[in-house]
Amino acid sequence: MSYDAIKETLLHPFTLFFDPSQRLSILYLFTALIVALAVYRVRTGSFKGLVAWLLPKEVLLHPSSKADYVMFFINKSVVAAIYASIIIQSQFWFDLVTNWLGKPETVEASLGVTILTTILVAMALDAALWFGHYLFHKVPFLWEFHKVHHSAEVMTPLTAARMHPFEEVIESIMGGIAVGVTAALIDQAFGQGAVMLNIFGINVVLALFFVAAFNLRHSHVWVRYPVWLQHIFVCPAQHQIHHSKARQHWDKNMGFIFGLWDWAAGTLYAPRGYEKLEYGLGNGEDGTWNSATTLYFRPFLNAYRLFASGWRNAFFNPEKSATHEGPKQEDPQGEQNPAV
Repeated sequence: MSYDAIKETLLHPFTLFFDPSQRLSILYLFTALIVALAVYRVRTGSFKGLVAWLLPKEVLLHPSSKADYVMFFINKSVVAAIYASIIIQSQFWFDLVTNWLGKPETVEASLGVTILTTILVAMALDAALWFGHYLFHKVPFLWEFHKVHHSAEVMTPLTAARMHPFEEVIESIMGGIAVGVTAALIDQAFGQGAVMLNIFGINVVLALFFVAAFNLRHSHVWVRYPVWLQHIFVCPAQHQIHHSKARQHWDKNMGFIFGLWDWAAGTLYAPRGYEKLEYGLGNGEDGTWNSATTLYFRPFLNAYRLFASGWRNAFFNPEKSATHEGPKQEDPQGEQNPAV
């Protein structure tokens, strides 16, 4: 590996902040900041104490946040360089379907077809992400990997990167299949001229969602949509509830953009007002997931233990998938974090 390749790999986590196709772009962080400022102003009537509220030391210096910082750097540099070359992207699936069904006639796409294509592709991606998320909650051995994300005891925008590489690979594959196959089928229906509206290299629906204070979903800033709108779009408060350690919030609000999938599946939890939350697993393991070695290797060990106890326990044990419980840990339980 050349010096330039190593340099590019190590700098990649920092270049993400300047790439508007990425959710952590300074553009989307800025729009989230504007919304956070508006929330604080409305609630307090002034900006006194804003910095302490916006950047609380107990959150930024929490062991959970420090683990987020380490995982963000590793995932977005070394790990990304490894799996970026092995992920089969949407173009592969698009070409596969097109070659199977035949190349459609090239036509000039109308504005209506372009808008429909844009929405359908965004919905297909979101449906795939929801289904993958659902599986990672409900299949016991997959839950052991998803615990990495839910083990966060406080949240900052970087918590979005607190994902086990195994889950990220599966999620990328499912998203690639959904987008590629959907785009190919749209081409078959409307002709090869069907196009998708993009901005910054991503679907405009996704970009607008990122602009709409997306980064507040991993934060202590409570932003709630009207209940009826929560059935359609996921608001930051809904995702914060998804991370709550309270049992009534477990396995709720698994959607990324749209709340429609949760609504249809009965997993929607639409708060009607502010709810004070504590984040974490809530199963006795909180405080034991804040080292890099634990975050990367414990899921494999736990999954192995599940398979060793019988494949039915690994795939179908309803008690484990419903209660967030898994193989018992020998680590002592850490202190529960205060709500933020």
